[in-house]
Amino acid sequence: MTGKPKILIVEDDTDMVESIRQFLTAKGYDTLAAFDTEEGHRKLVEEGADIIILDVMFGSEGKTKGFDFARKLRMEKQFAGIPVLMLTAVNERKPSFGFSPDTDGEYLPVDAFLDKPFHHDELIGKVESLLKQKISKWHNWPEKESWVVGPSGDNLFSK
Repeated sequence: MTGKPKILIVEDDTDMVESIRQFLTAKGYDTLAAFDTEEGHRKLVEEGADIIILDVMFGSEGKTKGFDFARKLRMEKQFAGIPVLMLTAVNERKPSFGFSPDTDGEYLPVDAFLDKPFHHDELIGKVESLLKQKISKWHNWPEKESWVVGPSGDNLFSK
């Protein structure tokens, strides 16, 4: 990760996207927006991201495309390590599609959940926590010395 961390927001509510973008940009993050999972995947391929903020449900049918998208990302090697923060407006703890972030989180293809509506302080707390986890994983990666070297041959992960 060089420069400002880049956050991809995949959410079909344009007002929500704009609110999140304005807040994160003011906090010093670069942001990208996609309004469906297909556009989200394309932007991820073209521009990359350090974190993905992903809505759980898309469209008027309330389909849980967010989980499908997150599962696909976990199966693609180049995206598998990108932390995913899932936004959910499902405020009941065991919704009709049968998962609960409280009891099933370790089996889900996302790293954290944030219930809508949320306060921006909650959002930034989750984002910063996921960034710290990502950086910590990279610093503790056993083989990093063999493949993460700068142009001069220096280890880019010197602590």
